[in-house]
Amino acid sequence: MGSKHLKKSLLIILIISITATSFFPGNCFADTPMRVSAKGNVQISADSKKITPAQADKMALALTNKTWVWEWVAFFVPYMSPKGVKKLLPASKKSEWAGVRDMTTGKKIKFTKKKINAARKMKPSRSLTRKDIDGHALIIMQSTGNWSYISKMLPYMSHKGIRAVVRCYNKKHGGKRKRAEDYF
Repeated sequence: MGSKHLKKSLLIILIISITATSFFPGNCFADTPMRVSAKGNVQISADSKKITPAQADKMALALTNKTWVWEWVAFFVPYMSPKGVKKLLPASKKSEWAGVRDMTTGKKIKFTKKKINAARKMKPSRSLTRKDIDGHALIIMQSTGNWSYISKMLPYMSHKGIRAVVRCYNKKHGGKRKRAEDYF
């Protein structure tokens, strides 16, 4: 008899929890592909952690506009769509840094077809994941402390990755200025 009461209590708690979470936007599963198994268990798709070529395009092109560091953009190139790759060179010519000269060599800093094609051939065997984006954004933040460089990566990062980037930003800028929760 105690088992029936426990099951009823758990069912009531589950119903209340599901109802309550539907009232709060921005829950952590909002854009996560899910399915319900035959037993009624919610399963989050492993694919939800993969970054699509269109998403890689967005991040690479946004970064191209903001920075002259080829290595940071090249990170995305193997994962980009062919259409996105074709936009890289024209985007680099219109970017904020177009025409800047390297302080050590005096040469104009620019992307080239040769660099883009070489990066494209370096396609790894696995897909780009949120964890990869987390690490890349943290490297960029540690190097520059510039929020605008990583801002387009935030929608594709995990909460843990966003927290790490915000902590790094706040340390570089002498105090707590950003809150990770504002970017979930």
